Amino acid sequence: MLHHRALGRDLDQLLVSVIDNRLPMLAMMRAMLAAIGAGRIETHENPEEALLAIRRSAPDVVIAAASMQPFGGAALVRSMRQKDAGPLCVVPAMIMSAHAKAGLVAEALRAGAHQVLVLPTSASTLYRRLDWLVNDDRPFELIDGHYVVAGLEERLALSVPRPAYQPMPAKAPLAVGDTETLAGAEAYAVRLRTAQN
Repeated sequence: MLHHRALGRDLDQLLVSVIDNRLPMLAMMRAMLAAIGAGRIETHENPEEALLAIRRSAPDVVIAAASMQPFGGAALVRSMRQKDAGPLCVVPAMIMSAHAKAGLVAEALRAGAHQVLVLPTSASTLYRRLDWLVNDDRPFELIDGHYVVAGLEERLALSVPRPAYQPMPAKAPLAVGDTETLAGAEAYAVRLRTAQN
């Protein structure tokens, strides 16, 4: 079985590569990773240059933004997961996005990502997600020429979309001829008058 290269490693031993077009996000992720004790941290502003760099020297974990130019995180991960990508095909990957809708999550997982990190996040959440990742022993499986985490379609089938909001129907106003309601109101008015006298 083919497992990811960070399996069972301590966080302080990992080389983490963060890829995002936004410099403030790179700085924030670098600061959070340093705060939680990541071993080495590389940041890349351009996904094309990042892909070349991680092909030359594979990191232990990749964290990539979902939306980047000229291509996004899912496309980057799909390139990593090609069966001829060498050691890069087993590097665990996390996609980060502020808009983690069901379609984006499905796209990321089908591209080969292990998980989606919803932004904004905190250092403690990032630590928990990385800790979960290094202990994730699900193997990879080859589907249509690229590797994905085993059990992908079963996992996506368990994701039940939230039902659409439907307001409760408004109650009909009291009808003038509603004898039961009117009789009850008249009886109450009689009891009230009697109690006041």
